[in-house]
Amino acid sequence: MRKIYVATKFRGFLKELFDINFNEYNFFYRKNKNYEFNSKIKLLLSKFVKSKLADKLGLIQRIKVKKNNYDIAFSYNRFLNTNNKPYIIYLENPTALYHYSLDRNKTFLGRERLKNYLNDSNLKSIVCLSKACYNTLDKFYNIPNHINVQQIYPLVTDNDLGNHQIEKRALKNRLNCLYISSQFYLKGGREILETFRKISLSDSNLNIHLKIITRIRELEEKTLKEIDNLSNVELNDFKYNKEELRNIYNNNDILLNPTRQDSFSLVVLESLKSGNVVISTDLYAIPEMVEDKTNGYLIEPRYRFFDYENLPNEEVWNNRENTIKSNYINKEIVDFLYNKIIYLYNNRKVLKKYSIRSYNKSLVGEFSEKHIKNKWIKLFDKI
Repeated sequence: MRKIYVATKFRGFLKELFDINFNEYNFFYRKNKNYEFNSKIKLLLSKFVKSKLADKLGLIQRIKVKKNNYDIAFSYNRFLNTNNKPYIIYLENPTALYHYSLDRNKTFLGRERLKNYLNDSNLKSIVCLSKACYNTLDKFYNIPNHINVQQIYPLVTDNDLGNHQIEKRALKNRLNCLYISSQFYLKGGREILETFRKISLSDSNLNIHLKIITRIRELEEKTLKEIDNLSNVELNDFKYNKEELRNIYNNNDILLNPTRQDSFSLVVLESLKSGNVVISTDLYAIPEMVEDKTNGYLIEPRYRFFDYENLPNEEVWNNRENTIKSNYINKEIVDFLYNKIIYLYNNRKVLKKYSIRSYNKSLVGEFSEKHIKNKWIKLFDKI
């Protein structure tokens, strides 16, 4: 049995990859290295990591791996020092390697550190989560020839829900919409509430329901009152496990995802596995999962966090408080959400068709569990 040691903190979604049966390979990781733990400490440290001083110092984290009883080390978004052991970086977007600071790689110290870390012969592969990341990596780095660069989507286990169940669900009288995000305001929560206020005022006979899953403690009092006044909206805390979340996706028709900032929106991929129609903004990797007017609908956000070439939009990236984090409601997105929800409510054949396309897209090809598992095995074998 070959050991793959997870040497960095990681996002919760990676547990599905780590826990899958790889036959001759096993992932080893500490559960408390999940990014969801120690968030207060992380927030304090991130203030310095994102500071101008850290830019000038060219601060780029390289984690020293103290363990030695493994065959390959696995890193999420970080360089490693492995003492002559091979390692892989699984990369969210190119800027993650230097802490998402657009000035970090422009300083002398930053450039030298990146060059040094990339030329480490132990770094065997950079695996991008999305095509958006893969297709832009060379805009940020001169990748040495010894590094294998490829793209593998996050692994979300396949769902045996079945087309028949999806068809039956789509024809039910009540249309069920779902919103899931730990960051309510940044991921379009204001627009969603305004949309459902508009739905409730337009026609009392509309049987359209919204389930919100978010961190309730982070909601403003005004927002809580707005939700409480909407009889067609249900608020739930962000505390479900993987199986509970899958059942929630399975019981809903539409995922609403009008996010203002995203690189890889995992809720979108999870929703495809349950055959949800997705209504979303078109940021970064989202169009790789959602095809407009095929298995959902896409709209442009007011501020583009990434530009049309999937490169960071500096005017927004470096001015978030006055753009994506500012207190505004995008009326165009509200109207878009409202019109698409009403259309799908009145056109169940379209809802059924789009739902089945989402489900099938998740089971065949690049998003399928088998395809992703096989790509990782081939990479491990090569290393």
